[in-house]
Amino acid sequence: MSTGNTFLGFLAGAATGALAALLLAPDSGANTRAKIRKGASDAAGLAKSKILEGLDIIEKALEEK
Repeated sequence: MSTGNTFLGFLAGAATGALAALLLAPDSGANTRAKIRKGASDAAGLAKSKILEGLDIIEKALEEK
């Protein structure tokens, strides 16, 4: 599980850095909020696809036993 924890830590750090860059960039509030919404939507889609992939792997492993 340490590889999984390392990967999650990396993703959390990358997301934090991206959010900080958006908030500190000289842009209007409306543009910044739109960028944050798009990033959150993209991240949610990626998380959903990874969860579904994981569930498929678990289902296949259970079928084999």
